[in-house]
Parts: sequence; structure tokens; C-alpha cells
Amino acid sequence: MTGGLDGALGAILLLAAAALWWHWSLQARELARDRARTFCQRQGWQLLDQTVALASLWPQRDQDTLRLRRVYRFDFSPDGGARRHGELIMLGRRLIQISAERDDGGRLIEGD
Repeated sequence: MTGGLDGALGAILLLAAAALWWHWSLQARELARDRARTFCQRQGWQLLDQTVALASLWPQRDQDTLRLRRVYRFDFSPDGGARRHGELIMLGRRLIQISAERDDGGRLIEGD
């Protein structure tokens, strides 16, 4: 009888862990989107599609703590017509770097 309860408890814990992971991932993406929007507004650009896309996810040590390093990509328009690409790197909830293509082919980079 306890074998069935152990299996059910394990399934519930697994589902709870998955739901928590999903929630944290959505929070991280929303934070990244807000940072990208703010960056674009400071430059006088428009964040296209009002979203960011996760490009990579890796664990990375930050001092003595293991955190997730997320790289997001986004598109923006400096003039309402041209589509340019940007990238945002976060370590945990901290913005490490944000960069964007410039008209001259170089990159505008802000961050640590």
C-alpha cells in the first residue's frame, strides 16, 4: 500500500518542481524583456515584438553561488523600418551585459 503512496508523492513533487521551474523561467524572461525595453528606450529605439527569446541556459558560478546564466536575443528597430538584433546576458537576476548592432556594423555594449 505504501508503494502507491510513495509513487504518488514522487509524482506530485516532480510536478511541483516543474511548475516552480516554469514560474522562475517566466519571471526571468519578463525581467530580461523589461531590461531590453529600457535599453531600447534609452537609445530611442523600438523593441520589436515586445519580447526576448532564450538563446542559451547554463549554470555558472557567481562568487560562491551557482547561478543560471541566461542569454536572450531580441530584435529592435532604430528607425521604424530596419530590423536589428540585440543580446542580453543575465546571471541569476543580475544583468551582466546587453549589446546591440549599430548602423556601422559595430556593436553598442553596456554592462560589467
